[in-house]
Order: sequence, then C-alpha cells, then structure tokens
Amino acid sequence: MVWLNVLVWITAIIAIASVIAAITPTPKDDVWFGKLYKIIDWCALNIGKAKDK
Repeated sequence: MVWLNVLVWITAIIAIASVIAAITPTPKDDVWFGKLYKIIDWCALNIGKAKDK
C-alpha cells in the first residue's frame, strides 16, 4: 500500500509539472522564475531532446 501511494504521488507531480511547463513560456535564466522553471522542467521529465530551446 505504501508503494502504491508513492507511485501515485510521483505520477501526480510529473503530470502537474508537465502541464505547468507546457502552458508557460520558457523564461529568462536570470529571473527568479527562470530558476524555478528549471526545477519544474526537471520534475516534468523535460530533459535532453524533450527540452524546449
């Protein structure tokens, strides 16, 4: 049961981060939101070729 809860939370975090990353434009890196956006991108699994340039 505990592993199922962990899996549900991980899936929810990835889904929410993916939605946020998809609907927001990529900000500049020097702004505080740019630093937060890097964390959101990582949580959404937007890494490598999936990353927006």
